[in-house]
Order: sequence, then C-alpha cells, then structure tokens
Amino acid sequence: MVRRLPDRFLKWAYFDRVRFIKSILDTGNPDKAMLLIESTRHNPALCTARIKSSGIELNAKIVGAGFVPKQSFLEDAVRELRSHVEAGSSMTREDYAEKGLQILLRHVYFESEDEANRRVDFTKIATLEIGAGIAGSSRHTWENVQSYRRAVMLYYMPPNTSFEVRGMLDVLTEGNYFEFVNLAHDAFHYTPVEKRVFKPCYILNVEEVYDNSATQEGFGRLLE
Repeated sequence: MVRRLPDRFLKWAYFDRVRFIKSILDTGNPDKAMLLIESTRHNPALCTARIKSSGIELNAKIVGAGFVPKQSFLEDAVRELRSHVEAGSSMTREDYAEKGLQILLRHVYFESEDEANRRVDFTKIATLEIGAGIAGSSRHTWENVQSYRRAVMLYYMPPNTSFEVRGMLDVLTEGNYFEFVNLAHDAFHYTPVEKRVFKPCYILNVEEVYDNSATQEGFGRLLE
C-alpha cells in the first residue's frame, strides 16, 4: 500500500536538502567537499530486477532523485519552469542555474513543514532514465522495468547514514509529471534547445522505508 514518507527520512532527504539549497543561494560559493557530501541526499542507487530464462537480472545505478508537487500545483510549476528553460540561451550558466533553483524553491522545496505538506506529494520520489537515450548504454534499468516495476532506492551519506525506500515504479513518457521532472532537471542543467530531449520518467510510489544507518535507530528498522 502506498504511504507517506516518514518524518525521519523527510528531515534528512527533504528539509536538510532545502536548507542546503538556500545556503548555496545565500553564499554563492559552497565548500566543494560539503557539496559532495550533501549531494548524497539527491543521489540514491536505483535497484531493479527482472526474471530471465537464465535466472534473475539485477541492476543498481546512481540516479538523481527529487520530489514532486501535488497534482493541483503541477500546472503552475510546469508553466514557470517551461518559461525559464526556453529563456536559457539569454543567461549565463550561473544565472540560469540560480534562477532554476529559485523556481524550485517556490514550487517544490519549502522550509515550512506546513507548506511542504500542503503542496508536495510525499508519497512519491521521481527520477529520469538518462541512460536509455545514450548510445552504448547497457539500458539494464530500462529493460528491467519493462517487465517488473518493483524497485528500491538506496541512499547513503558517509559515514553512517542510510535509508532504503521500497515501492512500485510508474514509467512515464508523457503527462504532467513527465514534463515537470524533465523541466526540473533542465532548470538547473542547461541544454541548448536543439539538443534538448525529454527522458522517460520514473515515479517511485512509496510502500516501505527502512533506516539502514549504523545507529541504534537503524540497522534495517522499518519506519512507521
């Protein structure tokens, strides 16, 4: 059964991430070592599997994962992100990335817990299938999800923080969430119009969350 992400996970993966994004905008020059550590809130391993005649095909890869607005707030977010991406050629890359972060802070990343709970769908985590369109890619994840949609996102932040999020994947190639997740990616990572191609989108519908951290509260504890 689909469930809301637990508070312990959200504090680490969402609210601490919001605070770091705002600190980047405030200082403009984040410490590189800290940037690498903080990026682990955004970069889980997406683990998938499928049954083959020769056995079970397993795959895990690091992805960029984020959150999405509730359906009632998607249209405004998509409209502003689309305008930003279309105007990207008129800005420096630094200004483009900064403005993209500011748009995401207005639509999906909030310091206020009340506002976040009102506007963000915390039953979902989203990512893109970047590899499916790259020549030479193994496409292992893409092939797995064609026949089996159960998946795990495994997060790890050194030295001892780890969370495991289990659920079922929606595989989207059209629609509001498909467009939002692609635009949210492109809002920070500029791509010229002639090279911009939307990628398939995965939405993980959360069913179980485990704290795998090396702490008394962790070691595989199912979070309520």
